[in-house]
Amino acid sequence: MGTTPPESRLYRAVLFAFALFATSALSAATAAPAHAIRSVTVSQPSLNVAAHEVATVSMSFAAPGRASVVIVDRDGYPVRSLARTQPVGTSASFGWDGRDDRGQLVPDEGYSFRIEWRGSRRSDLYFPADAPQPPLQRIEARSYNRRTATLSYVLPQPSRVHIQAGTAVPDPVTKEVHGLTMKTVVNREPRSGGAIAEHWSGFDESGAIFIPDLKDFIVAIAATPLPENSIITFGNAGHPYVGTIASRRGVSLFSQRMHGGHHAGLATADDVSPSLKIEPLNAKWSPADHVWTLSGSTTLRVRVTAQGPTATAFSKHPATIERFIDGRRLGEAERKKSNTVEIPLDARNDVQRVSINWNSDWGPVAANTIQVRRQNAPGRSEQISR
Repeated sequence: MGTTPPESRLYRAVLFAFALFATSALSAATAAPAHAIRSVTVSQPSLNVAAHEVATVSMSFAAPGRASVVIVDRDGYPVRSLARTQPVGTSASFGWDGRDDRGQLVPDEGYSFRIEWRGSRRSDLYFPADAPQPPLQRIEARSYNRRTATLSYVLPQPSRVHIQAGTAVPDPVTKEVHGLTMKTVVNREPRSGGAIAEHWSGFDESGAIFIPDLKDFIVAIAATPLPENSIITFGNAGHPYVGTIASRRGVSLFSQRMHGGHHAGLATADDVSPSLKIEPLNAKWSPADHVWTLSGSTTLRVRVTAQGPTATAFSKHPATIERFIDGRRLGEAERKKSNTVEIPLDARNDVQRVSINWNSDWGPVAANTIQVRRQNAPGRSEQISR
């Protein structure tokens, strides 16, 4: 696997988030009051819900009081109440079996705790997920094994991961390197810390192009650390979390959050990249060759549509459109104003890869690629697209 140029489009937005924010020193003149919630620990960082595992959260307090313990999802929505103003001494423990308040197994995701303690004269709150999110971290890919279809990397701690694969090609005039996203391999999903082996077939979003075979193949990995004492559930992959966000009950327990950077402060609907459909408007599909054919014009016109559970929210983001031919970007990124995109094709009759990146200013990218030939080869069968 080649090294990834730091100027590539895949990493450009990520690198902005790696800048260190200056912090001002706090005055030590007045000591902060000691927390009544002295410690919180979990028995395990992950939970196999299909195997009926139980994770235990243990906590200690400065004095007896009453405690409320709620498990929340990644957007702060209550999932399971383990205790409601329950009398506690100086320590307490509660078990969670990976089920919500309705007794249903939760989707695979990262969950965290909101613990509230109240005594006779004071109260305390433990809610690390409600703190400002840390900046994205750049993670280096270690290798991609074609035989096992495995992408390997190492996470320094449990994190929410975003992995994009594509190419990076220098502009022949400006020499600036433009990265092209061809596949979102991991879409803002939680992963445990340590060595990770990610299964990826190597194919792009269309399923027709094996990206590692391309000359300028690159992989970009970015990670956001999960809140302290998060538990990552697995074993319920047939019930994807992103598909449940429209039917959640209640309201988020998070304080009001503002979008403050690349992927920062975003709820799931705004954070997860949708799939992208590219529909040629003036080309025909050749089932024999599995390519689109364009006759009588040098410009391909396509309609792009975001699809999936997050498409509605994503479509409202301020965004740009980038067009690519065989990985080479055509002109500058343009502000998205409509769903119709025009791509001037090269003056050659062989197959050309036409790629579109619909880039949200907030971070997510909808991407796809189609293969087009400007003229039909003699004797090729074709049919009009519907």
